[in-house]
Amino acid sequence: MARDERGTTLTELLVGMFAGLVVLAALVTLIMVTLSTSSRVRARVHATQEARLTLTKIVNQLHSACIAPKIAPLKGPSTGTELRFVHATGSAVSPTPTETRITFEDGKLVQRDFAWVSNVAPLWTFATTSSREVVLNDGISPIGSKPIFTYYKSTGGTPSPLATPVKEGALNEAIQVTIAFMAEPNDDNGEDATPARIQGSATFRLTAITYSTTAPTSPCQ
Repeated sequence: MARDERGTTLTELLVGMFAGLVVLAALVTLIMVTLSTSSRVRARVHATQEARLTLTKIVNQLHSACIAPKIAPLKGPSTGTELRFVHATGSAVSPTPTETRITFEDGKLVQRDFAWVSNVAPLWTFATTSSREVVLNDGISPIGSKPIFTYYKSTGGTPSPLATPVKEGALNEAIQVTIAFMAEPNDDNGEDATPARIQGSATFRLTAITYSTTAPTSPCQ
């Protein structure tokens, strides 16, 4: 009986190799897309966490800004890109006033602290040279045309924005500060990731805001 010598032809071998290469290319593409997506997600999550930590630091300092009753903690000229305020540092028993300036510059939020020199509220005097300077966050940008810092007064219990820069006459009306910015993710692969949008606010009040249309709503009251 003759031996069966049938086997894989060269054409069948080439077709099989081509099919295998197509499958391999699809798998490689899928893995690359998955890795790229995961990298962008990690970058955005990290940027969001860092931005929220920055916002929390600023808000916590603003919450300690009511050192003396009915004394406005906001300092002029506060603008849409620079927030100036006085807040308490040190121990709760013997708080020390510190003037802080948080500035948006070159894509960064930079905090500068100025030490108390003399006098009591509201005539505090502070050093002209900062005693501490720290970058709170970099890769920061405004949300569209919205300013980084927005200041509000209360009219009948309804917040209404103050014009910036906040001038001396309006400082006693400022009872709330809103902070809003976008944090750009730092993707190691150099690919664009969706910026994280962060917003929060702090109120300069010791009691609830009055909804009276006649009674004034002052800061730290």
